[in-house]
Amino acid sequence: MVGSGGGFTGFSTTYCLLDNGKLFGRRSRDTTFTFIGRQTTANTKRVFSIAEETCKIKTARFDNPGNTYTFIRWKKGRKENKVSWGAAGVTVPASYKKFYNSFMAMIPVVSRMK
Repeated sequence: MVGSGGGFTGFSTTYCLLDNGKLFGRRSRDTTFTFIGRQTTANTKRVFSIAEETCKIKTARFDNPGNTYTFIRWKKGRKENKVSWGAAGVTVPASYKKFYNSFMAMIPVVSRMK
């Protein structure tokens, strides 16, 4: 999962890619996730590989949200880990920012939650 939120309204948006390639999105005011589309098997494997190997998301410790924040969350079964950033003066590891931007590039602009 990746997402962002905060600010004056406190709303957040979350996108979730399942291991079967299905991609969903949800705004904090929604009660359910909305189906956005499907990624290829190769792209899905690449996304999970980068998250797990490059970002080390399963064990990463980086929790620095600010008034507005961005996050990456990994969940499998009961295991879950999340990194977040946005605090002023705190430098986010480049791999997290690159992963987030790459993930968001998979989602056509017209399909993004508003």
